[in-house]
Amino acid sequence: MISETRNQLKAIAIYQIVGGILGIALTTWVLFGGEMVLDQTALRISLFATGLYVFSILCGRMLFRNTRRGLILSIINQVLQVVYFSVGAYGFQYVAGLRVGIGVDMIAGWILKFRLALSSFHFSLGTDLGQKFIGINLVALFLIFWMERLLEKTK
Repeated sequence: MISETRNQLKAIAIYQIVGGILGIALTTWVLFGGEMVLDQTALRISLFATGLYVFSILCGRMLFRNTRRGLILSIINQVLQVVYFSVGAYGFQYVAGLRVGIGVDMIAGWILKFRLALSSFHFSLGTDLGQKFIGINLVALFLIFWMERLLEKTK
């Protein structure tokens, strides 16, 4: 494998590992920061978020051990991060790393919004938060295309 490809894989691996660690740290901070009531639902959602962040870390580590499998798992990890939404009682947002998002807020008309975020997680099921938006994480989309190109090089 050429040096340029190896350096690109290393950059993606470090990005995913740092994003996962940051996500776990922020989840822990929110949970035990004292502003949130710790109930069974909050703990379950936090465990789900932590599992996704651990998956991001494992994807990054896999890129160092088995390039092809690491790229496939990393693409799956990024696909989970591409679309984020909150409509009625349902919402999902998962970011392990950076999100540069563009989306539509449908509450006060169709307003185009630009959003930035570091590792973050939101999940709602059956709880109407009064939000209606859908967006696309441009960073995750870019990484998917980049990793697919790298996957073709490793064949």
